[in-house]
Amino acid sequence: KGYQYNSTVGKSGLEFQYNDVLAGTAQESIITYDSKGLAHRNITRQAMKGNDIYLTIDIDMQQELDAIIKQTLETYAGTQNRENFSSLFMAMENPNDGSIIAMSGYQINLDNKKMTYFASGCYQSLANPGSSIKGATVYMGESEKVIKPDEIIMDSVMNIAGQEFASYEDHGAVNDVKALSVSSNVYMFNIAIRLGGATYEPGGPLGISDIQGTVNKMRSYYSMFGLGNKTGLDVPDEASGYMGNVSEPGMLLNYSIGQLDMYTPVQLVTYVSTIATGGTLYKPTLMQSIREVNSEQVIQTGPGQVQNVLPEKNKAYLERVQMGFRDCVLAGNASEALQKMSEGIAGKTGTAEVTEWTTAVFDGYAPYDKPEVSFACVAPTSSINEQNVAPNICSYEVTPLLLNRYFSLYPVTE
Repeated sequence: KGYQYNSTVGKSGLEFQYNDVLAGTAQESIITYDSKGLAHRNITRQAMKGNDIYLTIDIDMQQELDAIIKQTLETYAGTQNRENFSSLFMAMENPNDGSIIAMSGYQINLDNKKMTYFASGCYQSLANPGSSIKGATVYMGESEKVIKPDEIIMDSVMNIAGQEFASYEDHGAVNDVKALSVSSNVYMFNIAIRLGGATYEPGGPLGISDIQGTVNKMRSYYSMFGLGNKTGLDVPDEASGYMGNVSEPGMLLNYSIGQLDMYTPVQLVTYVSTIATGGTLYKPTLMQSIREVNSEQVIQTGPGQVQNVLPEKNKAYLERVQMGFRDCVLAGNASEALQKMSEGIAGKTGTAEVTEWTTAVFDGYAPYDKPEVSFACVAPTSSINEQNVAPNICSYEVTPLLLNRYFSLYPVTE
């Protein structure tokens, strides 16, 4: 790019991303010599100072989030039933314009307990989202007319060609809202089966002929919420996600409950922000504005770039998802602490099986009737995968602390 070898340049992160903005331009001159051998300098380009970058980060919330993530990991990593818990991430966003409010992550060495700050893991690390993405599954099912709003499906063990598929427990008759609230796997399985043009027959095989076409349709819906794509966050080396291989019809059932593809925490926060806004997906950004050095003159602003808007004709289906997310918290299916918060939290838990471990996820927004903050917490392999699985550390420990501190700084006004 024409920099001198002794120039100061950004090597990573935001300094690398915005190096050309921050660095300015050096003076350029042409040196000529007269007949007496004397040098004369002719300036062809004047030196210009670099501009200033103002960030969207709220420093108070960033410090609070860093402290919560670090303390939670120090307290619980490697403890009973959490023997493989070694990393924790969380991102916060203003869903109304895509501004990143705070973003943090830590890793811990389980042998020597050394902590490493890894906030960039929010856009570089991937995890199975588990049930947290069931909102997109319900929206897809109703948009594709394979289920109707408020349709009742019996949540009980499904026998598919001799193999059992079930929810964590039988929930009985559930509609779309309750299916999200109690996290019914069976409801999502039925959506996937119908999307593939098949009908569930107890004991029979799944008659889905176009497996790849079905998974492509599912991925197209999830991508509408920012899942599986680079979000466009203004950082270098953002991960795009991981697409699992689907070769058997049963894998479609796993996909519908977040047990196949992998996403970053930032992708999950854009997903839940799209639900919070009623269908508008904003490009997440860390750059609030670019200004002339030592000046209030704004050259460029970052927030408010719309990436996608869900079809207006399907707005009612997204409202059903919003109702399910609110009921998940209101019914105490996230945690008692979140249930008791007066600000009105909406969200969805996720527990993804990773061999003998489970990854805990919680994404949501608040207040549910007028969202001003959205969030996604991811705790990879934070519990054993058994009946005595440890509580979701994101919804029980991290998010209640964070939201209480957020609303103490920014109380909800009528």
